[in-house]
Amino acid sequence: MSYYYSIRGWLEITPDRFVKVVEKIKSLQESYINEQKLGLYMNGWCWSETPINWSRYIFYGADVTEEGIKLLELTLQEIANLKCQVSGYFHIQGEDGEINFLYKLNDDLILFQESDLLIDIS
Repeated sequence: MSYYYSIRGWLEITPDRFVKVVEKIKSLQESYINEQKLGLYMNGWCWSETPINWSRYIFYGADVTEEGIKLLELTLQEIANLKCQVSGYFHIQGEDGEINFLYKLNDDLILFQESDLLIDIS
């Protein structure tokens, strides 16, 4: 039986760069459309089409296997490579709550850390 992780997080982007990042995500979604599991995981991305004040946000949420974590890493790297000064935060928690990872983006730099936080947000 597979071990699952809950991924919850967001990207913060300036309005003038929002479309470029969304287009990249849509392109990646399209590239995985024929891969059942990874295509499903790519559907975890969502955003508002209507701007609300001065920042734009893109959210991700899904329960995934380890393949989904690798897909998130690849997706974040593709977004960082756009050089759009993206910032963000993603919390990954194992199904038993014992495994916790954080991915932080700060102006396109991706930082990874294991966390000893036991968070029950279910």
